[in-house]
Amino acid sequence: MKITNNHKGPLGLPDGTILQPGVQTPVDGWEQLKKNSVVQGWLKAEILIAEGGKPSAPAQESLLGSNVLPANIELGEGVSVQLGEVVRQAFEHTGLTVADWNALEEGDREAELAAMVRELQSRAEAEAEARKAAAAAEAEKAQASAGTGTQNPSAVDKDALLVRAKELEIDANRTWGVPKLQAAIAEAEAKKGEG
Repeated sequence: MKITNNHKGPLGLPDGTILQPGVQTPVDGWEQLKKNSVVQGWLKAEILIAEGGKPSAPAQESLLGSNVLPANIELGEGVSVQLGEVVRQAFEHTGLTVADWNALEEGDREAELAAMVRELQSRAEAEAEARKAAAAAEAEKAQASAGTGTQNPSAVDKDALLVRAKELEIDANRTWGVPKLQAAIAEAEAKKGEG
């Protein structure tokens, strides 16, 4: 399989093969190498083009990437993005054609890519904050529904009502609801007050 490096500088494959920019290089064991996540990112971003072996679709123009940014960019809190994705999004954001994008001065292209990284970091931070807020709200809700660990007020009221009913010699049991207990106690107290 012949591999072309479309990056401005040389790239090293996991097997130690160095791919010079713009040169088709024969690579042995390509089927295994292309399973590597970094190599997949380069292929997806069209930093590397594999030719030969299988017939391929007509070659598309490749977008020039970055000589500054790493292949995998950390956005924050375990969220990262491949350089190829940053290049694609920055390119789409500009609305330029592939030829115009590739014709940009390197500094201008790097500035567009840096701006896209900042935007993606802002999105990642906002999503992380939203997840934290949702988790905090869920934890607060769970804590509120769990209470303080004591019986809930209606259970305490019911226990007090059952004690009072027993004092008034009412044949009440735990299956009675609070309203029924209150009514029976009120009736017994009214009768006791009359007598």
